[in-house]
This record gives sequence, structure tokens and C-alpha cells, in this order.
Amino acid sequence: MKLQDVLNGNIFSSDWLKKQYKLIGLILFLVMVYVYAGYRAEQQHKRLGDLQDELQDAEYELLTLQSELTDMTRQSSVAGELERRGSRLQTNKTPAVRIQP
Repeated sequence: MKLQDVLNGNIFSSDWLKKQYKLIGLILFLVMVYVYAGYRAEQQHKRLGDLQDELQDAEYELLTLQSELTDMTRQSSVAGELERRGSRLQTNKTPAVRIQP
């Protein structure tokens, strides 16, 4: 096999190439699988990053909601809300007593 055969295109009609077409086909197939796998891994890596960002946003929202719930259920907030709504309920002025058995 000479450079002139390659440039002329005679390499495609050579006996060596005819004998190796299965191997060349296998190599081309494996190259395509390798490229596809790399592309797929890149897509999954990007998706993982997006999901991690979404999870972090959800965690921050959870912390915000928990803080708001804590503020809303604090005794002073509940008493203030009852007073604002004009409820007759009042907070107990005497401390709770534990009953001993």
C-alpha cells in the first residue's frame, strides 16, 4: 500500500481492504457508540446539575416556610390574631398544674 494508492482511491479496491471490511465496520460502530456514550453522559451530568439546583431551591423554600410557620404558631402571634379577630378566647393567666397520681 503506497501513498499514491491512497490518493488515487485505489485503496478501496485493494484485497487487503476487502478482507478487513468487517473489522473496519466494527471499529466504526464502536466509535459511534463511544461518541454517543460521551454525549449521553454530558447530558446526564447537566441534568444532575439542574436537579441539584432545584433541590437547593426547594430546601431554601422549606426553611422559609418553616420559619413562617414558627412565627405564626408562636403564642404571642396566636393571641394577637385572636384579639384582632375579636375572639372571646384569652390566654390563661394561671400556670398549669401537674396532677400527681
